[in-house]
Amino acid sequence: MRLGVLDIGSNTVHLALVDAHIGAKPEPFASHKRPLSLVQHLDADGAITEHGQDQLLSFINDAMRFATRHRAEDLLAFCTSAIRESANGEQVLQRVQAETDIELTELTGAQESAMTFFAVRRWHGWSAGHILNFDIGAARWRSPTGRMSCPPPR
Repeated sequence: MRLGVLDIGSNTVHLALVDAHIGAKPEPFASHKRPLSLVQHLDADGAITEHGQDQLLSFINDAMRFATRHRAEDLLAFCTSAIRESANGEQVLQRVQAETDIELTELTGAQESAMTFFAVRRWHGWSAGHILNFDIGAARWRSPTGRMSCPPPR
């Protein structure tokens, strides 16, 4: 079965197509990605602008044509902190579903980090021993002055 995995991240939107079979490791088939820094499309209130949403929808529509052309049978679609932490994230999710018929699953921070861990572990194998993995991502926060910067240390 050819499966599509759509990942809406903070810096990149990416569709990965894999050939997946029960009990077997998924084999990469094709990839379609575009840099789209959603955090650069935030207004003063932390909402994704109309232009940013239009860019996201444009990519999703391109990705769906790509998946159809390569005979993907199913699709998993996820979004991460860029939408989760935006002031209008719920409205963006609703617009995506209304205009593309794609339901994005909004990952929590814990789910996002677990997926990253298991992906790294799977890539290197369980026999690799200890692995120190840093996923710096691209999430940003807006300071009280409106300036974009990296989150403060905790």
